[in-house]
Amino acid sequence: MGRFALFLLAAALAFAAPIASSSSAYAGGHRCAAKTMSGKRTVWSCRAGQKCCFDWLANKGACVKASDVCI
Repeated sequence: MGRFALFLLAAALAFAAPIASSSSAYAGGHRCAAKTMSGKRTVWSCRAGQKCCFDWLANKGACVKASDVCI
């Protein structure tokens, strides 16, 4: 029973960890960049009035409204 609870806790933390985070570079004409889980650099562009987000599980960049939260 204890190991099962520990497994559930580990699974919950893995999926509840910040799935998306603000990218490390949000400057220079809305050019966004982030590192993937494998350490590779990925680059994408966002429009004015948007901010850069990066989904670590999908290894994909996204753009959201400046008032929205990266999910």
